[in-house]
Amino acid sequence: MAERYPESDVLVGAAESVWNGSDARINISIDISSKLVNHMSDYLPEALLSVFITDSDIRHIKRKHGSDEERRGQITIVPDDFSCIPQVLNEFDSCEHTDTDKLGNKKFLLKKNIGGTVYLVTIQRGKRKLEIKTMWKENRSGASC
Repeated sequence: MAERYPESDVLVGAAESVWNGSDARINISIDISSKLVNHMSDYLPEALLSVFITDSDIRHIKRKHGSDEERRGQITIVPDDFSCIPQVLNEFDSCEHTDTDKLGNKKFLLKKNIGGTVYLVTIQRGKRKLEIKTMWKENRSGASC
């Protein structure tokens, strides 16, 4: 996967940094495919240019999904899981508009089955850029979203 998505290693490094307590500011842009751009054209007023994730988003994922997820029927997120984000964005099995906030920002849920584990990523905000807000994973062996 790292050969196809060069930002995968950067995402894992950023997540490891957050897991180790760093408060460094992070803003990583992720290359996007025409599949995602075309899908978003139905929902966004202008063509999507990029998707990004910040240190705050990584901290949120760690805090909400980085421990004890089994009790909720999910699998705990670890820094290596961040390498899957470009694949989820660019090769999603499904992408659905889930909500629009008070400011008119649309929220989307993307799902991708990778080796029997379903990765779920939510993105929202902006006209030409979308921000990754959270990620979690579930075990669905043999299932495809």
